[in-house]
Amino acid sequence: MEEQNKIIGQIGKKNPFKVPENYFEDFSAQLEQKLEQIEVAPAPAPVIKKSFFKAHIQPLLYVAAVVTLLTGISYVAVQPVLQDFNNEMMMANNIEVESTDFPEFSEDDYYDLMAEYDSNEIYELLSMND
Repeated sequence: MEEQNKIIGQIGKKNPFKVPENYFEDFSAQLEQKLEQIEVAPAPAPVIKKSFFKAHIQPLLYVAAVVTLLTGISYVAVQPVLQDFNNEMMMANNIEVESTDFPEFSEDDYYDLMAEYDSNEIYELLSMND
C-alpha cells in the first residue's frame, strides 16, 4: 500500500498525457497521406445463398424431366419395332394353326359333344391337359 502511495505521489494530480503540437490542425492531412499509402483490395464478391428448393429439389426435378423425356423418346422409337414383331408373331401363330389339321365341327356338333359330359368331367379333362 505504501508503494502505491509513493507512485501516486510521484505522478501527482497532473495529467501525464500531452497532445502533440499541431495535432488537430495536421490530423486530416496526415490521415489522407496514410490512406494514399494503403492499397485498397477489391471487395470480395457477395456470397449468395441458394434456397433449399434451388439447392436440393430443383436438380432432382431436372433429373426427373430428363428421365421422362428419354423414356418418351425411346417408347416412340421402339413402338414401331415392337408392333412389327407382334405382327410377325401373330402371323407365325396363324400359319401354325392353319397348318395343323383340326376336324371341322359346327356349333351344333360342339353342343352335342358337351352334352355327353357333365361339368366335373370337363374340368377333369381340362386339368389333364395343363
